[in-house]
Amino acid sequence: MKRSGLIRKACFFLFVFLFSSTGILLAQERVLSGVVRDAETKEPLPGANVIIKGTTRGTITDLNGNFSLRLQSGDEVLVVSFVGYNNKEIQPGSQQFVEVLLETEKVALGEIVVIGYGTVRKSDLTGSVSSVKAEEMTRITASNPVQGLMGKVAGVQVTNTSGAPGAAPVVRVRGVGTFNNSSPIYVVDGVILDDISFLNASDIASTEVLKDASATAIYGSRGANGVIIITTRSGSLTKGKTVFSYSGEYNLQMLAKKIDLLNGREFAIISNEIRPGSFNNVDAVPNTDWQDLIFHTAPMHNHQFSASGSTENMQFYFGVGYFNQQGIIDKSSYERLTIKLNNTYQLSKGIKLGNNLTIAPHKEQIAPNVTYSAYRAQPVLVPYYPDGSFGVVYNVGNPLADLKYSNNYNKGIRGVGNFFAEATLLKHFTLKSSFGLDASYNKAVSFTPEFTVYNPDGTASQQQNVGSDLYKGTGDFLGWLWENTLNYSQTFGKHTLDAVAGYTMQDNSSESYGISGQNILRDGRDFWYLQPSYLTNTINQFRNSVDPNQYYSMISYLFRVNYTYDGKYIFTTTFRRDGSSKFAPGNRFSNFPSFAAGWNITREKFMEAFPFVSNLKLRASWGIIGNDKIIYTDRFSTVNANLVSVFGVNPTAWPAATYSKSGNPDLKWESTYQTDIGLETGFFQNKLTAEFDFYNKVTKDILVELSTPGYLGNGQGQKVRFNAASVLNRGLEFQVNWREKKNDFSYSVGLLGSTIHNEVLKIGGNVGIDSVLIGGYLGNGIPVTQSRVGLPIGAFYGYKTNGIFQTPEELAAYPHSSQAEVGDLRFVDVNHDSKIDGNDRTFIGSPIPTFIYGFHFEAGYKDFELSLDLQGQTGNKIFNGKEVVRPDPYNFEKHVFNRWTGPGTSNTEPRPSFGGYNYSPSDRFVQDGSFLRLRNITFSYALPSGLSDKLQLSKAVLYLKGTNLYTLTKFTGYTPEIGSEDVLSNGIDNGIYPVTAVYSFGLNITF
Repeated sequence: MKRSGLIRKACFFLFVFLFSSTGILLAQERVLSGVVRDAETKEPLPGANVIIKGTTRGTITDLNGNFSLRLQSGDEVLVVSFVGYNNKEIQPGSQQFVEVLLETEKVALGEIVVIGYGTVRKSDLTGSVSSVKAEEMTRITASNPVQGLMGKVAGVQVTNTSGAPGAAPVVRVRGVGTFNNSSPIYVVDGVILDDISFLNASDIASTEVLKDASATAIYGSRGANGVIIITTRSGSLTKGKTVFSYSGEYNLQMLAKKIDLLNGREFAIISNEIRPGSFNNVDAVPNTDWQDLIFHTAPMHNHQFSASGSTENMQFYFGVGYFNQQGIIDKSSYERLTIKLNNTYQLSKGIKLGNNLTIAPHKEQIAPNVTYSAYRAQPVLVPYYPDGSFGVVYNVGNPLADLKYSNNYNKGIRGVGNFFAEATLLKHFTLKSSFGLDASYNKAVSFTPEFTVYNPDGTASQQQNVGSDLYKGTGDFLGWLWENTLNYSQTFGKHTLDAVAGYTMQDNSSESYGISGQNILRDGRDFWYLQPSYLTNTINQFRNSVDPNQYYSMISYLFRVNYTYDGKYIFTTTFRRDGSSKFAPGNRFSNFPSFAAGWNITREKFMEAFPFVSNLKLRASWGIIGNDKIIYTDRFSTVNANLVSVFGVNPTAWPAATYSKSGNPDLKWESTYQTDIGLETGFFQNKLTAEFDFYNKVTKDILVELSTPGYLGNGQGQKVRFNAASVLNRGLEFQVNWREKKNDFSYSVGLLGSTIHNEVLKIGGNVGIDSVLIGGYLGNGIPVTQSRVGLPIGAFYGYKTNGIFQTPEELAAYPHSSQAEVGDLRFVDVNHDSKIDGNDRTFIGSPIPTFIYGFHFEAGYKDFELSLDLQGQTGNKIFNGKEVVRPDPYNFEKHVFNRWTGPGTSNTEPRPSFGGYNYSPSDRFVQDGSFLRLRNITFSYALPSGLSDKLQLSKAVLYLKGTNLYTLTKFTGYTPEIGSEDVLSNGIDNGIYPVTAVYSFGLNITF
């Protein structure tokens, strides 16, 4: 695909559409606009029916409760209905705008659900789609709105990769389906994105998670790992009135849990046992708690202001958000300003234009990994000498010195938005053209001054920087998406037909620069500029490249039909054809169909015999979704130009290049085949609701890198990508809720969960010689995960232990390594060859949980409200990688003090050592990753209406809340949430930045 040609075509067609649409002749009919609200709370009701009495003509309200309807001569009465509310008839007369207030009849179930390129009533939905309310997304104060999904959606696992300010979590929908990027895509106001770190949670109106093939196939190649659709707020039709809102929150972050390490005296005792005479008086050694020195309480601020409303021909929403998070480790912070502007312009009765725009400048400071060094630092060493200079910390360096001399900053700006034009044609057709942009620019600077930490005798230690270093880098990204769709919607008799067809084009590009220098003139920030004299080796100090993951283009064709008969029988067919520039022309395009059916059983006449059953729907779907998340260079043979060659009469270093590795022009799409069977139920006027889904998802032709025979010319260690793997994900999801209101008291209880069975079905091809994929490399270069047929992706791989060698006789009688001694671990001879070697390493646990769950409770009495959220998972293991890598004498975790000291003293904890045999990867370092966490508890108080009125406020709420207050777990690390974007390195704790407990006070007001 030639990018320049596509852009020219896109601009031409957009120009023709926008100007031709304005000339369309529309029928001369009166248009009535309005909004439907809850009579008590004044909250908008999305998905309410507005029907012209005596006809089948009508419409439904959008996410903000708004509607627009053409009235013909004789249309005098409208019937407005919504599940859970009493019907209401109104006579609009000559009014152009009406506000309809519906009285509550029973607890509401029906709602409108946003799906790809449209919306649908939940009762007419055939796919597996979960909705999360806007208030749920703001319950957790975090830089990334995805945090709000934790424990809220069955089948969705959200895991923190770090507690550092601004860190993004890892999201998995229905397991890990590929060895490549397994993250879902995000669709924000129609723009397809890879992350939403720029977005302010307060700007979100609704969030839908699309999980099965019927729901995601409309996104084709990008839907294999799930789709999260986010619709941001727009102006409500409060004609002539602007609604202002402010929310402010102050938070205190604290270390939720310390790791139990040896104190100074205990370390001295253990050291004397390993190396006798290390300490003469164990009662006189210093006792430094390095964790107390690097962690501290830190503030976090979150403020949001918005204005929304409408005029006769325009709706608008304007929001400004400010987020500032200081880390619990010095020199770590994240700050972001978010500016949101959403407008819709009604040019005529059938034509409207609009924009959804977000601009988010941000900056952050990144601290060095002192978490790891504080974990390893000996407690018998002091942080400072008496003269105030930094004390030496052998082998790992003084963490406080690392912080002092580290200066690592990033800043940038990101803009995401779309501009659209929409025209209603011939009553039942809607033509829409949307152009979306995602653009960012980032700058990085890192400076380390010249410094030295001295030994007690005044000599220089290994912790030093002999000359100052300065690095500067910039990067930019530009992605655009042009989508053109035609929707058809009509109800005739008992038949309802809704169809959409479209054509889309997308292009992503990026570029980055980096340059570094040494011996900067001064340490002050005013001198952090690179001069030619600072560049001592330009070959290695300058870098210019592109992000190979973000350099591609795509063309797509899409089609979907939803058909409903008599509100009982629902059928959905979806088709998408995608073409990606990541593949050679012969394999560029692939087709992704899906089929689904639903049966609203409660609408059958025989269900009248079961009045307590208010909803019963059965649905099923099957489809194929694709994935192309590889780097664009995989199909090309590459040359390594980042080399230096020395030659000539006067030997001189010259830039050099050599053949790197072979490409594979036969690469094609990954394909995920998914079957889903779902049951939705409601009882007692939908006070009790439940939803169940069984899914079976098989991903075939997974793109994996495999070793190749040497005769292909690839260098040692080089791998080539092939379509050579298959993975199964299968499970059962459920979500059960009970809601009830009695006078001034209301409450709701919810429980959700999902099982996950992940299994590799195939690895290897005709050319690739691998049958396993190795990963999870620790700091010492040893891998601890192995993916092979029959095991989960990223399964832990090491020795099994079955006790301690208690006596010399036992050691002699049992197969053992030549390094093993009495008091050491006893490894299992897995292959029964009477010796212990690398062939005895085997499966010792999976990082993928077999069950994830969440619990929610909410109760309100008059102006008071209490909410509580729990989340958890079971069945997964964590590899304590930070404890394994021990090339030097480091501190130990407390369990080491329960060591073996003689026959019968311990059969689980070996004799102490500073490294070696007992620190080989084994199940000794595999811990239970199950946990139950009190994710959030919030107590709020709404000012009485009388007091609010005196203050000229529509609404005012004060609240206290706590986040991550308590975690029930057996894991000894800071947090059992150990995630990684790399599926082969998941669940390995290499010393992450701790996730914090947060205490908050906030205020929400509307006026």
